[in-house]
Amino acid sequence: MMQWIDERKTKPEPFQDNGNFRSREEFLTFLARTAPNVIETLVKHLMVSDISPEINALREHAQQQADATSDPDMLLTVACATALAKYPQLETWKKVRKIAYHSWQIEHWLANAMSAQAHRDTHASQAYVDLAILLFKQLENNTLNSESERRNKQREGACSYWKTSIRQLEELWWGLRGSDFMNYEEEMRFFGLLHEIAPEKFHQLIAQSHNPFLLDAALMDAQVTGFQSRYVHWEAAVKAAPLAFEQDGRWTGAVLLPLLLVHARAELLVPGRQIPRFGADLDEVVALSSQVSELVDAVVATLATRSDAIPMLLRWANWLMRARLGQSDDEFDDIRSPYFVDIALIKAIGKALLGQALISHIPGDAAAWEDWCYRCVRSFFAHNENTPQPSFEEFASQWRITPETWFQAEGRNLIERASPHLSSNNNAPDLLSHLLALPLTSENDYALRWQQLWDSACYLREVLEFGAEDAGPERYADQTNASRLLLALAYLGLACFDQVAGHLATTLDSPTSEIVRLHESLSLAAMEVLHIDDTINRDRWKAYLHHLALRRAFWDTKYRDDLRHPIFSDEQQPTITDFMAYIKAEPNDLLEFLHACILNQLNPSILGEELKRANIDVDAVIDELKRLHTFHAHRYPMNNKAIEVIKPLLQGGGRQSGISA
Repeated sequence: MMQWIDERKTKPEPFQDNGNFRSREEFLTFLARTAPNVIETLVKHLMVSDISPEINALREHAQQQADATSDPDMLLTVACATALAKYPQLETWKKVRKIAYHSWQIEHWLANAMSAQAHRDTHASQAYVDLAILLFKQLENNTLNSESERRNKQREGACSYWKTSIRQLEELWWGLRGSDFMNYEEEMRFFGLLHEIAPEKFHQLIAQSHNPFLLDAALMDAQVTGFQSRYVHWEAAVKAAPLAFEQDGRWTGAVLLPLLLVHARAELLVPGRQIPRFGADLDEVVALSSQVSELVDAVVATLATRSDAIPMLLRWANWLMRARLGQSDDEFDDIRSPYFVDIALIKAIGKALLGQALISHIPGDAAAWEDWCYRCVRSFFAHNENTPQPSFEEFASQWRITPETWFQAEGRNLIERASPHLSSNNNAPDLLSHLLALPLTSENDYALRWQQLWDSACYLREVLEFGAEDAGPERYADQTNASRLLLALAYLGLACFDQVAGHLATTLDSPTSEIVRLHESLSLAAMEVLHIDDTINRDRWKAYLHHLALRRAFWDTKYRDDLRHPIFSDEQQPTITDFMAYIKAEPNDLLEFLHACILNQLNPSILGEELKRANIDVDAVIDELKRLHTFHAHRYPMNNKAIEVIKPLLQGGGRQSGISA
């Protein structure tokens, strides 16, 4: 039988060993040796309309009814459970709840006492089922208040926020941030009991709910989700959950299934958070990674049996992709990686949907960010499962912005699609760029297609240089948005270059004219933007130009004697000298570029010749940087390690050192 990782632990947690709790078995024993008339007498006393909930008086009364060896708190708890079984009405529960509000023991023992009664008496079992359903519906309709005014306010605030939220599905994907299942703590015990004695009724009840906060509490107490969740309970809930997505991908508004998906991911993430990233036992890492992968396959296989499997898995994959794209690149490819689970789930979903007709477009109720995420998902599937790539033309059409549409839906939607990804600190080009570039890379005329895409975004360059006419006081923010969008296009092109270059490196006698043309287009675009961009993104554009310059040298045999499949020849534009003309203006930029060149084992002797041709004295550049550093250390930091690395390029003996090497 499949189990969550935490579920497989045989040693109980410390809180489970707390001697202050009473189990169902202890209550069964207590009921067997306690005279029924003692319990009945106490029940009658509890049901008196004007009884005080003051617990010491009740405990004293219970002690009077029983022998000296009986635990009065257990007797009171059993009496409360019996009263609820005998009079399963709302008024009875309110009376018992008030008593429990003043007694830690009754509050925490009542569920097991009711479970014991249900185990002994079918009438009690049915009474608890009826009462649990009644209480759930009262809470669903927000007609049953808590004994705590604070909880009432929190419930009201959460429900009010939920009703006014325009992205409810996204709130569910985020895991109902800020919500507290303890707001329903008083009635929660009934839902776990209902699941225990009538699981079909429990599933029917939660399937009808539209209150995600109440559902969250019910699922947790039933051990479907939460700290003590059971995989078998989760699986049964998934199979019983109502239709959550239409065949075109639209969400039906049913909240149960998304909550179950969020919990499955949370359970899969648990093992990775319990293992140290460094110094971990590698055997344990391998074993846990394998177990989590097995669980991932089981989770997706269970979900794939549903009638709404295709739209449900695809909408979930969009969220998983967004989560992955928001993670920093990681050195691990096992359970220690923060995105191991998300990638494993997306891969499993791709395999489960292999051969199925996928949704061609995101549905109308989807958030704008889902568009690019869905393109990434489909590109990911295509790369791993050899399925068709999404249309690049559809993506390109989003960039045909005009002065009339920039502040209309077309322009605003483009910003919304890109916004979650444009502040990424990942190494560039990142996964987003690579996945968006895959459809472009699959085209034979990819250089032409990228140039057309760049040309179609010409208005963005106008906005960047001059600001949009209607921007008003938001002119700088508008220019910044334009710069970020153009940067996304630029890195998409760079990702395309890297993918094609990697393919050419393993293919003999492949033509290189198209990739050379692409590199030239990317370089000219970057140089154009650097002439007009004075936003906060300027440093990112300079870094982008460094990437292009480094690739220009890396794929040229002039700089690498070991290169077997060169892309560039010495005379092809732009040359390294051309790049240096742009880079040399800032001492730090030049040193960073030279540092990267040496780290990539480019020939220092040839680099020295290029520096000479560009009239660049590295010694003078370092002296200038030292001088600037004294005035503004933050803006002009000194990277002594980089200076040490580029010593072969310094004047004097530097070049000789490079030649002799």
